[in-house]
Amino acid sequence: VAQQTSEDDYAQSTPHNNTPKVKTPFRDRLVFGGNVGGYFGNPTYLQVNPMIGYRTTPWWVNGVGFNYTYVSAGGYAENMYGSSLWTRAYVVKTGILHSEFEVLRREASDQFGNTAAVTVPVWLVGAGYTSGGRIGFNAMVLYDLIQDPNSPYSNPIFRVGGLFGF
Repeated sequence: VAQQTSEDDYAQSTPHNNTPKVKTPFRDRLVFGGNVGGYFGNPTYLQVNPMIGYRTTPWWVNGVGFNYTYVSAGGYAENMYGSSLWTRAYVVKTGILHSEFEVLRREASDQFGNTAAVTVPVWLVGAGYTSGGRIGFNAMVLYDLIQDPNSPYSNPIFRVGGLFGF
């Protein structure tokens, strides 16, 4: 005797995975970091570069950064400040790919009262090493794709910093 099976019978006999997906809380997806550096003397160089990001997946972080740099030497002084949008992919346990678009404002003056200001676009791409974990140290080699003549960077760019999460 043949038995008829309806779609409803099939749906009821199919096992369902009723385990709810655990969503990572917003706070646990945030990462903070950047770098700080400098030296005093002639020349003097000071830089602060805080960053904040959001982990969209376990291997991908997107964020914003801010940059302030002060340079002075022999009567010349320059302030550079700006912001950036960045993205970072963790391709292997200790390997990262990084891309960052930054807009910098450079304002300079000399001992004679001459001043100059310019806005500079910078697009950095590169790869590097990360120690990983909730507190991670990273070192990257970056390349400025735009190479604006007023860019403060010369290729290649070596950057050391870190990111940490909660």
